[in-house]
Amino acid sequence: MKQGEKTVVVDELRSLLAGAKAAMLADHRGLTVSDLTELRRLLRQQSVVLRVVKNTLARLATHGTELQGLGPYLVGPTAIAIGKGDPSAPAKLLASFAKTKPTFHIKAGFVDGRVLAREEVLELAELPPREVLLAKLAGVAQSPLRGLLVTLQAPLYSLLMVLLAAAKQKMEHEPPQP
Repeated sequence: MKQGEKTVVVDELRSLLAGAKAAMLADHRGLTVSDLTELRRLLRQQSVVLRVVKNTLARLATHGTELQGLGPYLVGPTAIAIGKGDPSAPAKLLASFAKTKPTFHIKAGFVDGRVLAREEVLELAELPPREVLLAKLAGVAQSPLRGLLVTLQAPLYSLLMVLLAAAKQKMEHEPPQP
């Protein structure tokens, strides 16, 4: 690869990584071209881009950025999955693909300014989708308010029941008016 081609690859990779919410590194050793094509198709459906890169070019692209912490993981064959949307999407897709292809391994990841080791990426992949987590959080936040409302309503409800019982008893004991 000539120097000009390398510069183009580094610039392209740097621009892809600049707007990324997540980046995952994987060892693609043992995958066929059709396997990589299948993986790219799966990732593209979730707005994730997969690039197979030379480690030296990836180091140059990440140098001086918050992604340079991925440097120690840039050894051996490297594919980078770059996600612009949901930060957990690349981790989920790569983890499910790795279950079907035993030679494919996740190396590390980067999410929200933080480098993740392989184990952390796998934990991220196991998390429920963002919408489910937000719904659970809303339920947890709403629970104390619901309890307070029930507690405040209980005396009024009890008073209402006593008044209704008294009115019913009064109507049963009074003779009908002609």
